[in-house]
Amino acid sequence: SGNQPSQTTLYDKNCQPLFEFGKRFRTTIRMCPFSSLAMIGGFGNCSGEIDIWDINTLKQVGKTKSHCAVGIEWAPDGKTLMTSVLYARVKVDNMVTLFNADGSKVLKSPLLCQELHWAQWQPRLDTYTKQTFEPMDK
Repeated sequence: SGNQPSQTTLYDKNCQPLFEFGKRFRTTIRMCPFSSLAMIGGFGNCSGEIDIWDINTLKQVGKTKSHCAVGIEWAPDGKTLMTSVLYARVKVDNMVTLFNADGSKVLKSPLLCQELHWAQWQPRLDTYTKQTFEPMDK
């Protein structure tokens, strides 16, 4: 909420504030439906910085950056984040980048495409279980 840098707040089911994530240049939140992770990132007019939090422990477990990303999706394994630079927003350098929950890249270089219009994970199998994560070292 608020102007940039914005304040990100976690609320309980009664709309009572539980936790303040701090003031940062962030515009997007993606809760992982397969684990307790949340991605809070600054996209659009922001620089693409990404914070990854474990909502159960309220600890930051990772951080990274994905410049010009438009698509942001959690993998069905509950621990991998995919960002994509799509043709509708940027006509060059369309790519898919995969990150672990700690913010490290899964691949050394992104998957480059000439025109990427959409990127999405395949649906998950019911055999996956929820994952837990350790906070990042500071």
